[in-house]
Amino acid sequence: MDYMVPAVIDGKDRLLNYSVEVMFRVVEKYGGVNQALDAIEKDTREAFEHLRWLAVELANDGELCRRMQGLEAHELLKAEEITTRMAPYDYVLLKGKVVEAIYAGYHRETESEEEVDLGLAEINEKKAPAGA
Repeated sequence: MDYMVPAVIDGKDRLLNYSVEVMFRVVEKYGGVNQALDAIEKDTREAFEHLRWLAVELANDGELCRRMQGLEAHELLKAEEITTRMAPYDYVLLKGKVVEAIYAGYHRETESEEEVDLGLAEINEKKAPAGA
């Protein structure tokens, strides 16, 4: 659970986990993590739907990991629990938590700063502002 990111969704504490299973689903749906991040970048209804899908996938994977560790089962998140009636501030927070969880999935603590995590480097390259 070291790589899980805590988030509050619809007033409930959730743990977001970007696992290999979620990675496979992201690749099947979007073609890759960069395309998924592109899909949630703008503040549009379409981007909201993509964010909702990712948040549900990450939260439910986190819950399944909790259960595998023998912790008490909580209800899985339903897409309907994330609505456009949320405050824009909460929307921005959720988007940030989803991105953070994806980063955490690719992060690996190393003793040497010289080692490069290629997945994280690819995501960071995607986030670099144009012309930077």
